Amino acid sequence: MTVRIDEDRVFDIIETKRPSTVVVNAPGGLLRQTKDLMARVKEKYGVNCILAGDSCFGICDTVDDEVEKLNADLALHIGHNAAVEFVGDNTYLVDAVDDADFGDVVESAVPMLAGFKRIGVATFSQHLHELPNVKEALEKRGFEVIVGKRNNLMLEGQIFGCDFSTSQPLQGEVDAFAFLGQSEFHAVGLALATGKPTFMLDPHMNEVTDMRQAAEERRKRAILAVYRALDARIFGVITGLKEGQKMLGRSRWISKRLEMHGRKVVQIALREITPERLAPHREIEAFVQTACPRISMDGFNFDRPVLSIPQADALVALLEGRSFGEFLQRPKWIELTVGLVPK
Repeated sequence: MTVRIDEDRVFDIIETKRPSTVVVNAPGGLLRQTKDLMARVKEKYGVNCILAGDSCFGICDTVDDEVEKLNADLALHIGHNAAVEFVGDNTYLVDAVDDADFGDVVESAVPMLAGFKRIGVATFSQHLHELPNVKEALEKRGFEVIVGKRNNLMLEGQIFGCDFSTSQPLQGEVDAFAFLGQSEFHAVGLALATGKPTFMLDPHMNEVTDMRQAAEERRKRAILAVYRALDARIFGVITGLKEGQKMLGRSRWISKRLEMHGRKVVQIALREITPERLAPHREIEAFVQTACPRISMDGFNFDRPVLSIPQADALVALLEGRSFGEFLQRPKWIELTVGLVPK
């Protein structure tokens, strides 16, 4: 089982655009394959390839700015496919496909799904090609299977770590979700955003995991952080500097709401939001970051509350005397700010 980068698309882009220098970025798990691809591009076309060595966690984590900084002609963003050809002004999306077969793990999942009639199926970009096969296999076992519809950003049945807009609208139509893949990150997010039992089908280990306990733990942590932040008098409101995470308008809105309720706000801009980056700001009692919601949802190492946008909305509701309800059950936890060009 291997992950294959769509080299044909890369070669087509190179032959069409004829760049002299290309910036490439990819998630950590694809760095070896990406560097091999860069070597082949240089050998075949004589194109200078520069790897952007910073972290890359999603489609919001592109390197449009680096194209200009490095005097390059375009950027290739590896491993995060979507319903768009490219993002920003310079960045082309290049798919990577995992050739794992889901036949065995679907068989393993049938007993665990037996208590549910209507099953929603979702996955991330590397397994999208397996959706029809899994849908057919589950339907043969007597399940009614529903796949979320494509929209302006997401392909049919696709989810991101912060965007569940193809699956979340299925809340009233399904009894549970089957998530295809080995990413707890995505599976927990799907469970939280939909409020539905979610089962992760890992084809590599042939394991099926009920995500309800993990999701409930994350939900409780998220709520606890909101209540801890309620007592804070000094807030740091962090705007992300990564291209798809520059939510400056949202940061300003949250800052104004906090100030309206007597809180002092220090506005901060960061590219990487980590405990080490926040440690020097000892006077700040709680943070709100509008960059990536998963930093807050999965960031267990922060010593103070670091709220995401949904958590900040819940905090504002409490400050205004309102109930915040199921604030994580929404189609998107963040809005991408990069320019999107449809296919």
